[in-house]
Amino acid sequence: MFLGNFDKLFDMDMSWTRLWPIAKRYKGTIILALALGVALGQFSVLLPILAQLIIASFEKKALLDIPVVQKFVKHMDIDTTIAIFQWSHEDIALYVALCFPIYYLVYGILRYYHFYLVKFVGEKVISDIRVLLMEKFMDMDVMYLGRQEKGSGGMLSRILNDTLVLQQGLQFYADLIREPLIGLFLIGYMFYLNWQITLAAFIFLPVFMGVIRYVSKSLRKFGHQSQESLEEVTKTLKEGMDGVRVIQSFNLQERVKNKFSEQVDHYLNKRKKIIKREELGSPINEWFASVLVCGICLFMAQQIWTGQADVGGFIAFLVAAGMLDKPVKKSQQAIIRVQQNIVSLERLGEILDSHSAVQEPEQPQEFPEEWQEIEFQGVTFSYEDMPVLKNINLTIKRGEVVAFVGASGSGKSTLVGLIQRFFDPQQGTILIGGVDIKKLRTSDLRRHIGYVTQDVFLFDDTVENNIWFGDTRRDKSEVVAAAEVANAKGFIDQTPGGFQAKVGERGGKFSGGEKQRLSIARAVFKNPPILVLDEATSALDSASEQEVQKGIQSLIKGRTAMVIAHRLSTIMNSDRILVMKGGQIVEEGDHRSLLAQQGEYAHFYSLQAPAGV
Repeated sequence: MFLGNFDKLFDMDMSWTRLWPIAKRYKGTIILALALGVALGQFSVLLPILAQLIIASFEKKALLDIPVVQKFVKHMDIDTTIAIFQWSHEDIALYVALCFPIYYLVYGILRYYHFYLVKFVGEKVISDIRVLLMEKFMDMDVMYLGRQEKGSGGMLSRILNDTLVLQQGLQFYADLIREPLIGLFLIGYMFYLNWQITLAAFIFLPVFMGVIRYVSKSLRKFGHQSQESLEEVTKTLKEGMDGVRVIQSFNLQERVKNKFSEQVDHYLNKRKKIIKREELGSPINEWFASVLVCGICLFMAQQIWTGQADVGGFIAFLVAAGMLDKPVKKSQQAIIRVQQNIVSLERLGEILDSHSAVQEPEQPQEFPEEWQEIEFQGVTFSYEDMPVLKNINLTIKRGEVVAFVGASGSGKSTLVGLIQRFFDPQQGTILIGGVDIKKLRTSDLRRHIGYVTQDVFLFDDTVENNIWFGDTRRDKSEVVAAAEVANAKGFIDQTPGGFQAKVGERGGKFSGGEKQRLSIARAVFKNPPILVLDEATSALDSASEQEVQKGIQSLIKGRTAMVIAHRLSTIMNSDRILVMKGGQIVEEGDHRSLLAQQGEYAHFYSLQAPAGV
């Protein structure tokens, strides 16, 4: 009953199928580590043999008087006139005593290299998994996190916490091979010493297997719940760090603290159940082992009294049985830890098996460098079941500056996001120079588009590198010129360290206007033919806006630009203004013609006119 479900208990097929494609590049090291593990198992049997020999010498027995030696000589048909078989009890005591330090020296060397290789390969595999997760995430469409129930916090939990669980548990895969081998060699020797009592000991095997099965099944269940609870903890922690200013401004500290504390308590409750089950097996098995030892002592005593066994054989049997305790416990622990690993592998597998909604073309075309227009043909897009764009038809000529105006949620940012393939429309086609952008490599497409947003993101690196990241193929010597065009060189020169100054996390060492000008310099350095400006000045004060606007005008010059702005003052001079409402283009024209229509644009203008537009 128990053995029949043993494969389901381990679920090793799923676990190994997931790990082997990553681990196989280290197969030479893995084979060597396993070979050393097998050698450890074989070597372990020598200790009870040495114990039997030393006890025999204490009883003043010659080598050929020892039952196990007699069995061995008879079985192997060995010539007993060889010098070694003439050893006296004094010789046995001397040579066996000298064997003990040699035994532990060799055993220590084998054990050191075995565990070193196992743990180091485990570290390599986990590092590879982390890299794969990062690569996977970087290649996913930008809507991927939005499709995750627990967002970026849950994603971080899987990448950090689940890989940590996996890292801590990988060495137990080696235990599942090494420890049962050691146990088999010891059991084989115990059979050789006394097959009757060894066979009788196997009545406890169903008990051992039953305990493991119960613990393993419940660990899989609570393991999932525990990791999900930890996701909630990580999510709240990240949310608290990202929104600390808002939290403090609205006096929400206690609410966030209480929420975090409740989630930690919930996680601890799940961990408590796991720990209970992890520790349940050992005392149960130890008690049954004590019953077994009791039976061994009584049985062996009877055999010694009747002359059917000797004290040396009894001691050797006890030593072997005592040594068997370690592989049994470690095998049990390995089975338990592998269950936790399987849980983490399942959760990480959900990320590794996911597919980006934006697919690369199988036979990509080259970007049409001589393109003359960008076309949106019948483009429709929805976020899940919420329609955002409805049958958009639009043509933008090369060198044209087109502005998009509309209320929040009208689809402006979605429209300009589609041209960079952050996501793809459910219906319709976007063409550049007559080529469907889905037939272009995303990297090639995005290389020709500059992107400046309201929410500026700067890397925690130097000013120079943040500008250079616009196009890392170009020489850094052009960074200064790009900063000058973006109206950023002045404040950079006044900053201690200049272009080598660190910008801090998300550019925290600079003001909003300065960060925006650095992002414009990055776009200038990229030198793309197409620009997307998404609310690039809406979060700035008037003085900062004027400085940034100078940089934007330098950036736009000679390029095709798609500009989103709530402040109409920033787009009044655009070649064309498109007014969007409900995912559709409802008005189109320049500033004067749209005012004359007295429609949506005129309404927006009238709302902003008192502010000085």
